[in-house]
Amino acid sequence: MKTKKLTTILVLIMILAIAVGTYNISLSKFRLSDSNYSYLAGLTWHRSSPGLERGFEQASLENKPIAIYLWASWCQYCAEFQTNTLANPQIKKMLEDDFVLVALDRDIDSDVSYRYEMRDPPQVLFLDSKGNVMDRIYGKVGPEIFLPIATQVRDRVRSQ
Repeated sequence: MKTKKLTTILVLIMILAIAVGTYNISLSKFRLSDSNYSYLAGLTWHRSSPGLERGFEQASLENKPIAIYLWASWCQYCAEFQTNTLANPQIKKMLEDDFVLVALDRDIDSDVSYRYEMRDPPQVLFLDSKGNVMDRIYGKVGPEIFLPIATQVRDRVRSQ
């Protein structure tokens, strides 16, 4: 039985290798981050410390709140949160239009995440342009929880 499973796995690997060679599929197109940005849930997020500083500048100039998203590549809850909540069309549009986005990779940006007491992903922290904490969302909440909180944060900043 074990030989049959191993043979099946090897055949699947060979088929995948042939498909990649035939169709010239490049894994470099599937990236989560580069030196300046993270690409999560179809959104472009500034990365880590320099990104956060640029985010504060942009937020001040555009009168927008900052959404800091703590994530990790190994976090299955982050993947679900990105797929089910952040990629929701209404939330995605609001985040793109009304927020400055910064992503912190839990394994790389731990110094910044600890500064804001963000230890366990997924988590979203909302700040104003001066760095004041406006609200926080813990865990893989759904759109029905995320949207009202983000809307309230956005509206509070607009009214200041």
